[in-house]
Amino acid sequence: MQLDALVLYNSDGDVRQIRFRPGQLNIITGESGTGKSSIIGILRFLLGGDSPHVPLGPIQNTVHWYGLLAHVGATHFFIGRPAPGHGATTSQAFLAIGETAIPPLADLHTNANVSDLVDYLGGLIGIAENLHVPAAGQTRRPLAANLRHALYYCFQGQGEIANPELLFHHQSREHQKQAIRDTLPYFLGAQDSDALRKRQELSDVRRELRRATVRLGEARTARELGVGRAVGLIADARASGLLAPDTVPTDAGEAFEILTRVLNSEEPSSDVDDLDSAGEMERLLARRSELRNTLRDLNEKIRGLDEFARVGTEYNAELDEHRVRLASIGLIPDEQEAAATCPICENRLDTPSAHAAITHSLERVARRIELAHRDEPRVTQARAELIQARSAARTELADIYTALDDLAQTDQLRETMQRSWEQQSFVRGRIAQYLDTATLADDDVMTALEHAVENLERRAARLDDELDPEQLRSAVNSLLNIVGRRMTSLARSLPLEHSENGVRIDPYRLTIVADTLQGPAYMDAGAIGSGMSWVGYHLTAYLALQDYFIEANRPVPRFIVLDQPSQAFFPRDRDTGGDLTELSDVDRTNTRKLYEMIFNVVTELEGRLQVIAFDHADFPEPWFEESVVEIWRDGNALIPQSWLHSGESGHRPEREKKDNGGTR
Repeated sequence: MQLDALVLYNSDGDVRQIRFRPGQLNIITGESGTGKSSIIGILRFLLGGDSPHVPLGPIQNTVHWYGLLAHVGATHFFIGRPAPGHGATTSQAFLAIGETAIPPLADLHTNANVSDLVDYLGGLIGIAENLHVPAAGQTRRPLAANLRHALYYCFQGQGEIANPELLFHHQSREHQKQAIRDTLPYFLGAQDSDALRKRQELSDVRRELRRATVRLGEARTARELGVGRAVGLIADARASGLLAPDTVPTDAGEAFEILTRVLNSEEPSSDVDDLDSAGEMERLLARRSELRNTLRDLNEKIRGLDEFARVGTEYNAELDEHRVRLASIGLIPDEQEAAATCPICENRLDTPSAHAAITHSLERVARRIELAHRDEPRVTQARAELIQARSAARTELADIYTALDDLAQTDQLRETMQRSWEQQSFVRGRIAQYLDTATLADDDVMTALEHAVENLERRAARLDDELDPEQLRSAVNSLLNIVGRRMTSLARSLPLEHSENGVRIDPYRLTIVADTLQGPAYMDAGAIGSGMSWVGYHLTAYLALQDYFIEANRPVPRFIVLDQPSQAFFPRDRDTGGDLTELSDVDRTNTRKLYEMIFNVVTELEGRLQVIAFDHADFPEPWFEESVVEIWRDGNALIPQSWLHSGESGHRPEREKKDNGGTR
């Protein structure tokens, strides 16, 4: 992949394009504050980032869409991304395949997202399916290399190119350092593109090996322990009533058969009794309450009759006693006597009124006695009926108590049987589990299981050897030695500090290490000094890597974007632009050497590598002047002056309104 043009659109449809020459050194030189350092963020955004990360100011206020013309081999394409508001991100994208011309703003629309873009471009440059799986015991997740990881080797930002503590683009960001370590083996070619298939095969083999090992272990356990666990299950079956108490196996085979017979026997029903005991008990309790009330009423009535009879008897006794007293003193005359005799003087009473009064009084007493005796049979009969009713009620109440006791015993029986059924079901479940997992293998089966385990172990060991982390480490170091030889050649041509004995990339510390007589000198540890060496080693590392990627045909874009390689020598805040007169002869020479090295490497690769550099420096040498594509001085910059006046007219809010749906 190489870049043809960076395109900016404002909301009026005006286009600002920066043309790049494929396969050559492209230099944009100019003053500070013209937007050079923002180009890397914009390019990363167009290649799958979530934001261009441009500062507040002219770019943020005027750009409506960003665009990129590029190609991979003969395949040309155009990528468009709507500019998100400040602090916002977007996943929207426009992708036109086969496009060689810059489309107008009216033709731009969302037809893809970032994921589609990264997948398409990754496949276009040849990133095959891959996966880096961390070593056993490490907690980070497997990582598949994609286009974003390939861009580590395509950009060097202003804060990276002269930083001795960093080597690769975005190395200082969270999790990026480990991502570089994990994906570098794939981009170098140390990790075969077939590694994913092998890792999946190894995972399958290990899973099958675990299963076969378990089966073999169970078979051995069953043979070695004989009755073993089966005896315990048979004891449980006896205790729950599934087997006769005298059932005892003599060997593992018989135990297996007994358990199979238990499992295949008819399972007892859990429906102990169809009687609706709850409803019957409720009816009996209600009837018991009624009978208790009836007995209470009958007892009250019987007590009332008894009291009535007692009072009547006492009254009759008093009347008889009264008449007897009268008779005993002769006050009661005979019926034949015409006249009565006075009981005191024994003279005849000739007065009829006295006689009549006594006679009348005696007749009244006699009638009362007669009436009292006449009520006795009826009271006796009523009392007998009440006693009979009470006896019947008591009998029925006794029957109800008996029925309630029977129901209580039935419920207890039901509960006992339910517990027994549940216990039997539990034992059956354990037996079923045992029979599903247990095996009583004969010699042939055992031999087959052992051979299967051995074959799986051999396959796993072979795949382990092919995917051995140590072998991968060795392969990475071997390939980086090739890169290191090219680095050393470039470093000596400048020359850079400690380059005489060889320099290389440390893939684990992600830094430059120079071999010295005193031992390895690591750049990130301060063992390599001077700004020239820091910038020089960054450039030699990137150029050597790209040289290797091209020769090995690895899936990495064929361009490098550099932001201010001369910053170690050239003051960033100069008002004189690219005038080199204020630089010392040494700094001027070193700056020229860096660019000349880049130009020579690009020329040697014969169009297979494109380098884009932004800088203040401007050398009069013909090769440098031919490499300059734009000069941003005297008002020329990334954003045209005409856009700044248009931006002040207030079109930015309209762009932000249109972008609302594209931010997240």
